[in-house]
Amino acid sequence: MLPGLDCGDMTKADKAVPELVRAAEALEEELVRLEVLSRAIQKLRLDSEKSIAKAAKELNEALAVPERLAAGLQGLAAAMQQMQQRQQAALEPLAASASEIQQRMARLGEHMQAFAALGKAAAEVTALLQAETDDQATQFERARAELSQIGDGARTLFEASRADGFPDVARDAEALKQRVVALRRKLEPN
Repeated sequence: MLPGLDCGDMTKADKAVPELVRAAEALEEELVRLEVLSRAIQKLRLDSEKSIAKAAKELNEALAVPERLAAGLQGLAAAMQQMQQRQQAALEPLAASASEIQQRMARLGEHMQAFAALGKAAAEVTALLQAETDDQATQFERARAELSQIGDGARTLFEASRADGFPDVARDAEALKQRVVALRRKLEPN
């Protein structure tokens, strides 16, 4: 069984013996028949009319096997061609999926970069607030302005990631926006 393939996913048609296997088995049976006849003919003693007649009959039977082998090879070739068509039919949608996956990864990467930039800006505001300065009013005003920009960026990221179908990023952006708004309120002058 293939990894990730659940037995419940297989239909009755999938459980049937594939044409390729049937063709190969039929070919193998004919080849075994030829080998058995060849050995049997070689072991026959050609010392009586009966044994010579039997040898001639088996020889005629053996000589008919190559025709059946040729037909079997054609059947195997047809089954292989059918398998190749099935493979192609399965691969074609993968190309479209690969393109979509790449686009989604790129878009997610853009959202994650924007989120990282917001996180970096928030860390800078935290560092600004922790820095000791003589002009605390100017420091708080600058922090409020930067927090406002971070809040706007988080709102924009929330909307874009939600529109693009990335709920985890949207949720994280919304949480960041709420933390920024709460911190900004704490910095408001009384």
